[in-house]
Amino acid sequence: MSDKPIFNIGQICELDKWETFINGQPHEIFTRLRNEAPVYWHEEILPFENGFWALTKYEDIVKVSKDPKTFSSAQPGILMTYGDPEVADPAATAALVSNMIAMDPPQHTVYRKMVSPSFSPKSLREMEGGLRNKVKELLEGVSMKGEFDFVTEISEKIPLWVLCEMMGIEESQRQRVREIVNNLTDASSNQNPDNAMQIWINYMELFKMGRDMIEERRKNPTDDLMSVVANTEVEGEGLPPELLDGFMLLMVIAGNETTRNTMTGGLIALNENPEEKEKLIKDPSLIANATDEMLRWVSSVIYMRRTAACDTELRGQLIKKGDKLILWYGAANRDEEIFKDAHLFKVDREDAKKHIAFGAGQHLCLGNRLGQLQIKVLYEELLARFPNIQVVSEPTRIPSNFLNGISHLKVRV
Repeated sequence: MSDKPIFNIGQICELDKWETFINGQPHEIFTRLRNEAPVYWHEEILPFENGFWALTKYEDIVKVSKDPKTFSSAQPGILMTYGDPEVADPAATAALVSNMIAMDPPQHTVYRKMVSPSFSPKSLREMEGGLRNKVKELLEGVSMKGEFDFVTEISEKIPLWVLCEMMGIEESQRQRVREIVNNLTDASSNQNPDNAMQIWINYMELFKMGRDMIEERRKNPTDDLMSVVANTEVEGEGLPPELLDGFMLLMVIAGNETTRNTMTGGLIALNENPEEKEKLIKDPSLIANATDEMLRWVSSVIYMRRTAACDTELRGQLIKKGDKLILWYGAANRDEEIFKDAHLFKVDREDAKKHIAFGAGQHLCLGNRLGQLQIKVLYEELLARFPNIQVVSEPTRIPSNFLNGISHLKVRV
């Protein structure tokens, strides 16, 4: 094994910069990396970071995801960077690394088991009726508008409603939660020193909201998810404050952003492939499979990080203990060795369910079935109500290399 990059094609990309992703995921770059440098050493522009190994092959990403002993989520977390440690806010950083997706077994197993009943098939069946009614209500609300913003009127509201219902967030707080989520997912704001204080205020407001809910649920337990978290003990102790903050942050970001962006990106894909949209209109039974194809195509979470817990190797490349690895899900979901005609959007794709838009292994997204249900119900109702819906503007993309996000998309019905 070589301790130098064996797939040495030079620095051909800047995957650590959100500007690389401002027009969508850089699939031409990902294709070249899969073919020429599947384990690619990427330098970083940040002086306090050391660079990373970029993984773009489906097989490698699944392998790493299923081996937490070798490739840790907890050391020091799942983001490419947590900012300059000299200026990063300690409370926000603690919450970012104190949640389930930034844990390894056995700790991860304990906390996942705590909340998993809320995402069971039984829970989803009980939720579907209310979800479908909410979708119909939103579609009715735009029926006379002609043109409207699909994100702010539809795709942003559905997962937020589901999230707030599950967590027991009061109606009076929901608009503010929406605003905080949008602020925190704007990577350009996070990178702009002039906005650092406002971002910190958003974090603190969100954490206070969560802690107030926890305090209330401990006094007056209910049947919502926040009550479960508030009244669960691990080794005889309640959950520590930073873990409660991390749970709140994980739910409002992971539980909201990923679903809304797949809904929006899926509509763009249907608009760009009208023959595929027509298949769904003629045969709505294909919508369940189309949901998986949308998830594969959009790959709303662009990457996750792992850190080598020991010296190891991938494809003959030495990975040293402490090395950072970035798992590019969007690249893996276009891997030609896994998906036939990987660069085509096909609602009847036979291998659509192989996608890893929700990750793999122990960190397979706990809410994956809930996300799929929301997307499926939306398109069942949307295409039945507005079969001629058309996208009439370019998407406004969130400046991020972590979330494949869209903040605005004008449509006509």
